Amino acid sequence: MISVDSFSRVLMRIPVIRESYVRSSARLKRKYCIFMHRIGRLKPITFVQWLATFQCNFHCPYCEASAGKAADNELTTDEVKPFINDLEEMGVKRLVISGGEPLIRQDLAEIMHHATQKGIKLGLVTNGYLVEDLWEELQHFNYFLYFTSIDGLPAYNDKVRGKENAFEKAMKGLELFKKKGVSRRMINTVVHAENFDQLEDLLNVLRHSAANLWHLTPIIQVGRAANVDAYALSGEQLRSLVDFIRKNREVMEMDLGESHKYIGCFSGEPLGQPFFCGAGLTRCSVMPQGEVLGCHQVYDLSFAEGNIRERPFSKIWKEEFRRFRIQKISESCKGCVYLSSCQGGCWAEMQKQKACLKSQWEAAG
Repeated sequence: MISVDSFSRVLMRIPVIRESYVRSSARLKRKYCIFMHRIGRLKPITFVQWLATFQCNFHCPYCEASAGKAADNELTTDEVKPFINDLEEMGVKRLVISGGEPLIRQDLAEIMHHATQKGIKLGLVTNGYLVEDLWEELQHFNYFLYFTSIDGLPAYNDKVRGKENAFEKAMKGLELFKKKGVSRRMINTVVHAENFDQLEDLLNVLRHSAANLWHLTPIIQVGRAANVDAYALSGEQLRSLVDFIRKNREVMEMDLGESHKYIGCFSGEPLGQPFFCGAGLTRCSVMPQGEVLGCHQVYDLSFAEGNIRERPFSKIWKEEFRRFRIQKISESCKGCVYLSSCQGGCWAEMQKQKACLKSQWEAAG
């Protein structure tokens, strides 16, 4: 199967096609994925994410996973290994391990070793606090991605995270993965009303870090941020955020977070690759207790497609995810001039807020 991302990169390099493709990219990618599903060849080609645990050593006030304590009856080592075997048999090449804080899990190195033996590349999503302590184990695996989060300048970041030296340890983790030669070292910042004014100063710090990509993700009302209006960005701030990214992309590679790249459609030109929500089409998530969800941003088990304790992941992937693989346009999207290029925007945002950020964007125009 040809990766939709690889196909997109080729078309974006052809001047006579690029403009037309940008306007219809999300629609074309979705049609391609649905066609591959119909002929039985659709795979989670981007990655499968596994939340290793809900336990976390931080307690961030807008955590998407509402992490803190481990869930009851989380998957055991002997349950995770057959899941990884199933991924290998499907031809899945990438497994992203996140949480909670995955490095708290005592058997994680054993599981990561098993995945590496199966030829699966790993993505590690961690707050970075334990990386240096566990480096003797972590350095031996095959990674395609190292992903950590920063909430703002050092003092603010540590206050939000509830741990001294959280910023410093996150930076140290990035340095270790750079020395190892991991090609993609990403910082994600959830941008909200409290930290918005820190972005300029934060850029001056992060540009000298070991990160080579900075994602700036507008906050959405999921997890602990659900129904908390105080964090919301105004339309003026959204526009300023896009301008900030455009102005500084030569200083440091940066973009909107994957879930909100659709905002680039409103400004007439994507900041990087055109937006596409691959939830249930090119990626999905497995929760700590085995539930399979199409989206990796809304951890609501009412959206579960099945549980790998009851059916193999490969069977769930092939037979379920109808909510993602049957084209269904919401009423709020019908007639929208951006529909072809965004196809409804962020799935999690539409489920939780019933609307994208277009109205805020246009109100500030």
